[in-house]
Amino acid sequence: MKKRITMMLCVLLIMSLVFVGCSSDAGNGAVTTPGAIVEFNVGHSASETSPVGQGLIEFKEIIEEQTDGRYVINIFHNGQLGAERDLIEGAQLGSVDMAIANQGPMTNFAPSLAAVDLPYLIRSYVHADNIFLGEIGEAFMEEIDASGLKTLGFWESGFRNLTNSKQPVNSIADVKGLKIRTMENRAHQGLWRALGADPVPMSWGEAYTGMQQGALDGQENPLSVILQMNVAEVNKHLAMTEHVYASVVFIMSPVAWNSLSPEDQAIFEEAAYEAGIYQRQVQRDMNDSALEDLQALGMQVTYPDKQEFIDASEAFKLDFGAKFEDIIKQIDVLED
Repeated sequence: MKKRITMMLCVLLIMSLVFVGCSSDAGNGAVTTPGAIVEFNVGHSASETSPVGQGLIEFKEIIEEQTDGRYVINIFHNGQLGAERDLIEGAQLGSVDMAIANQGPMTNFAPSLAAVDLPYLIRSYVHADNIFLGEIGEAFMEEIDASGLKTLGFWESGFRNLTNSKQPVNSIADVKGLKIRTMENRAHQGLWRALGADPVPMSWGEAYTGMQQGALDGQENPLSVILQMNVAEVNKHLAMTEHVYASVVFIMSPVAWNSLSPEDQAIFEEAAYEAGIYQRQVQRDMNDSALEDLQALGMQVTYPDKQEFIDASEAFKLDFGAKFEDIIKQIDVLED
């Protein structure tokens, strides 16, 4: 009898181990049994209604439809999974399945990407598309992947503009001395130093509080972000400087990526591309309407002479860009 009970216990133990080995677990890259539902979490710092938020909703719909519900995408908006650097490092480690991060923080993982943060390098949306959806973009993706990530593609944040709470900006003289929040990005910081401002790198959550309390004078972002992040509540002056074009990078943990079959990997890449085209259009439409919305919220808009800003930042651009001469030459000759 004891022998029989022992045998039964051994069988139950083996069955339980097999069950655990076959079960799916979102975000840990586990091999799943055929037909199992796998959940992936994706985080970003913007709101659900932002262009990135809407793009991720489109991505979710495409993935779940194309895989007949075998994969479920859970979207976490407003930095719920952490700040951008936390998301990037989490994706490297496999604790975050997917994330959208601004190109600024991504330069810490792909140094060549810093080239496109140079002021007034990217001339138009057509120019940007030819860069990020072409061979240069593919080279950037390969560099990012070499840092221990899987890049699904480049999406868009748009052309950045300056806001502040102190005074209208009609010339570079009005920029001097302003404490401007920037991302952790050497090119952005160098630009504002060159223009006479005091750049202060910090996360967005800290920046908004700093502007509320008067510790910071302003910030710089695309119009759609300025609107979505309620900047009009703390800054009343908007200068249309359009000093830098900003992309965002859609990344995936290699752990999660390697858990996909080749067929499913192709589905994820195509879905990211299709959702990215959709996201670009949402951003551009929102950018066009955001200016009127911001003015309705009480922001005073000025249009400083951009050539003055271009001339004043040229020395910094040449110095910082010296290490990126080949990339800059490739970018300069692309159609815009």
